[in-house]
Amino acid sequence: MLRAHHKTANGSFRLHKYERSVMNSDNKKSQSKSRHITAALGKAFVALAILGTLLPLPMSALLPLPANHAGLKGNGPSAPGFIVASGSFIDCSFNSVFKQVGPNIIITGDLTQTMYGTLDGCWTGSERDVVYQDGSATFHGSGIFTGVVEGQSGTIVMTYEGTYNPQTNLATAQWVLAQGTAGLAKLHGQGTWSGSAIEPVETPCTGDPAGCEGMFEATYGGTLHFTP
Repeated sequence: MLRAHHKTANGSFRLHKYERSVMNSDNKKSQSKSRHITAALGKAFVALAILGTLLPLPMSALLPLPANHAGLKGNGPSAPGFIVASGSFIDCSFNSVFKQVGPNIIITGDLTQTMYGTLDGCWTGSERDVVYQDGSATFHGSGIFTGVVEGQSGTIVMTYEGTYNPQTNLATAQWVLAQGTAGLAKLHGQGTWSGSAIEPVETPCTGDPAGCEGMFEATYGGTLHFTP
């Protein structure tokens, strides 16, 4: 199911999400709670929504990150100083594997991510989540961004790690860019992102969302620097 998307002030696309159940029917009460909280894991990452019904989330839950940082300067690879990075991304999770380890659930899976804003392109990688009894979770992921930054194209490794808060229904993380190639060979960067699960939508890097087990949207911010 696709829903029409509309453009936000920062040029990102606000969209919505669907979920699919793959959990065991045993111990329904505790596993239902785990299914709900894993829906908001990111990016932000595996951001897996594992319910048999839709779980729409309000777009007001997506928290924009600061677009300005005092003392930063520069507007391209040739400028000294740092570049302010801001934008959004939408990811699709698939190939997810669940494993019960004591009271916790370990989730591993793959992601395809469409990035808008300063980082304009596609990210592909994998993520590992640990979901705890209280509904909170930790996660980390790593993959390759392929696209354009400040007019320069190439690839670069993007890693992140973060937490999920069941009280706010938000996943937040810190990300790092390094080991680039071609026009991004001298790029370094770091920042944060925050977001939650959305309904399914077609994106340039994912295409038809029918193959997604869950989708997730977040806004990001940070600083970049092209070394001499």
